[in-house]
Amino acid sequence: MTPNPRINGLYEIPNILSTDDADKLSNAIDNQHYGEWCPEGFDRRNRVQRYSGKEMEDHFGWVVDKVIDQPGMSTTLRRPMELVITEHTPSSCRSIVNTFEQRELCLCQQQQNCHCYVAQLTLVNNAIYSIEKPVVRDLECWDLAEPATNILMEQNSLVIKMGESLWEWRGRISDVKDANSSVSEENKGWQKGQQKLKASNKRCVTLSFRAILPPEPSSLSKDMTRCSLTEELKPQLTLAKLLTIVVTTSPIRSNPSTELLERTFDTFQFAGSEFAYDCPKVIVCDGCRVVEDDTGENTDSDEKKDDDPPKITRKYANVKQTLRNGIATVDQANNYAEFKKQLHKLCTDSRDTQTPFCNTTVVELDERHGYGFALRHALYNCVETPYVCVIQHDRTFMRPTPIKEVVLAMESRKEIEYVGMSMKSNLNYYDIFSSKYSRRACAELKTMIIRPEELKIAGNIYGPNGQSIANMVEPPSEKRRQLRDAARETYKASHQNLIYEEWLESMSSRGANQDGFHQLSLIPTLFWYDNTHIVRTEHYRDFIYNPMYKMVARGGFVEDKLSPIIIRSCERLGLSLGHSKFGCYLLDDHSGDVFTGHLDGGSYNTAGIHREMQAKEVESKQL
Repeated sequence: MTPNPRINGLYEIPNILSTDDADKLSNAIDNQHYGEWCPEGFDRRNRVQRYSGKEMEDHFGWVVDKVIDQPGMSTTLRRPMELVITEHTPSSCRSIVNTFEQRELCLCQQQQNCHCYVAQLTLVNNAIYSIEKPVVRDLECWDLAEPATNILMEQNSLVIKMGESLWEWRGRISDVKDANSSVSEENKGWQKGQQKLKASNKRCVTLSFRAILPPEPSSLSKDMTRCSLTEELKPQLTLAKLLTIVVTTSPIRSNPSTELLERTFDTFQFAGSEFAYDCPKVIVCDGCRVVEDDTGENTDSDEKKDDDPPKITRKYANVKQTLRNGIATVDQANNYAEFKKQLHKLCTDSRDTQTPFCNTTVVELDERHGYGFALRHALYNCVETPYVCVIQHDRTFMRPTPIKEVVLAMESRKEIEYVGMSMKSNLNYYDIFSSKYSRRACAELKTMIIRPEELKIAGNIYGPNGQSIANMVEPPSEKRRQLRDAARETYKASHQNLIYEEWLESMSSRGANQDGFHQLSLIPTLFWYDNTHIVRTEHYRDFIYNPMYKMVARGGFVEDKLSPIIIRSCERLGLSLGHSKFGCYLLDDHSGDVFTGHLDGGSYNTAGIHREMQAKEVESKQL
């Protein structure tokens, strides 16, 4: 037994099993003689076998005897309560999240007399264990009391963690190493010139014998107080006092025409008359970078003169992609400037009328910010309501949508921070989640679905036979209508819909979905969709855009950087707790249809542009 000189309570015991015993044990585990592999872990899908009680003693009692029979230990090891066998592969080692063995302290640790431990036996190959000690025992403390280090967990050997190493250090299996390679004592990481294992052979199996007492049951009084319902009703504010609509726009090929925005604003009536006519609206016009070369083509010459204009690289040679990245030619910039003039006039003329552009302010940014920071500018300078509805210039409502009811649900349920309107790519989000994550995570996500009382809506408006579907924008072609009908059939057979039907059956005795009422659901999501969504203003300002966290990049979209952060938060804290920090959900009325559509502003052409394109095509054929 060798105590680690740097980490108190960490012991390394080599060759606890002979080669023959280890081979027999690993073969029995691989062939599932004792139990079946089950996918676990968050999104890395480790294969895991779990044993406890009599089952553990019957199959692995002889290994337990070797683990606890350690004469050099300062305390006698008690028999473990659980055995967790985990297979580590390249995909499971990609995670960069370090975690503690148990999130809460055990009862005996709180009494300063702890005999808990975790003993890890490594089979098949060596493993690299990355470990670090934060200043405070907190999964989200980034300041380290001790720098991160790598520990080699050798094949057929045992690593025991207890005391400080068990409770104050956090870590993960970060890589798998060939058991036949030699490693110096000073550096137990990868040696220069060493070859990693081939993907087909790069795996190891760890047996974690866990002798950790459960934590003390925490008091539920705080949560019960938070969840208790008060008899006194708050005075209900109008939607205009609660919600501001922020629409983001940028240069597109259809400028100077305002047709795209007009089509988008015309669909606001689907969200209710208060939303369309009473709520304050802000249109944020992002800036752009202007280049003089309007051809977008690279020349053959590699020489560049001092007076040459900046060139558009091959990556941005496509007009749509160039504008998407905020790069405009002189003509496109002039068209965009004219578009903004027309937009100002449109909003001014609508000031005292009952049109969607009434109560609208246009904000022009001098330089390019990108979607994320353009929205940030509006939130900090133009929004005074507790909620904000964010809409991109080419995102339309496709059918009646319960915006006011969603805001009222967010008022009553403080855990709801973000509600996204469904679109084609996330209509069956639960099924998307289940295709990526483990069964245990899917079962937990199912318990996180929210069905607020405010989203129990009367009038036969929502659901598969509701008026919302009857009033939906009809697809322009027969092919698209067939695709829509196919999507509806797919949704009927989805897990997301089956879960809802199970809930309906369980609530049948309480009269769910009767007398014209229909219950809508909020499906938790780990992806922050930039599609039309409603968010608490303070959540955006104080958390998402907090410069300390750096969760949104200048020049990019919010979803690009924030969504991976949400996933890592769930890896670190667990699905429920990690998700609760962001509180993002998707609205589903279980009709099998989306609430929003996409006009694709980058490719949007007005009738005039179509005529010009047809004229050029005819002219080219004549030549």
